[in-house]
Amino acid sequence: MNATASTVRATGLYRRLQHESRAAAADPVELVTMLYDELEVAVGVLAAMVRQGQRVSATDPAHRARAILIGLDAGLDRDAGGDVAEALSRVYRSMRRKLDEAVAANSEEGLKDLLDGILTISGAWRQLR
Repeated sequence: MNATASTVRATGLYRRLQHESRAAAADPVELVTMLYDELEVAVGVLAAMVRQGQRVSATDPAHRARAILIGLDAGLDRDAGGDVAEALSRVYRSMRRKLDEAVAANSEEGLKDLLDGILTISGAWRQLR
C-alpha cells in the first residue's frame, strides 16, 4: 500500500500528538530522554541523507539537531548542577561544533562520530532511571 499525502500528514500529526502527550506527563529525566531520542533520530537521518548523496545543510534534520543541542545546553541548571552542568555544557557545545562541521562538509563519518557520542551520553543519562 502506497502512502498518500494525507496519510503521511495524518501519521505526522498522530506522532506529534503522541510526543506532546508523553511530554506533558513526563518528569525532567524523561523530558531529557525524549530530547536525546529526537537528537539520535535527527543525526541518523542526516547520515542516511549523506549516504544517499544528498546535501544536508539547511535541512530540517540539521536545524532540529542543532536546536535540540542548544535546548539541552540552555536547560542545564548551572546553580544546582555545578561542575557536572558545566561539563555537560562543554559537551553540548562540542557536539554543536561537530554537527556544524559534519553538515558543512556533508560528512557521513563526522555524523556517525557525532551519533556515537550522543549514544554514549544518552546511554549514561538513561542509567538514571
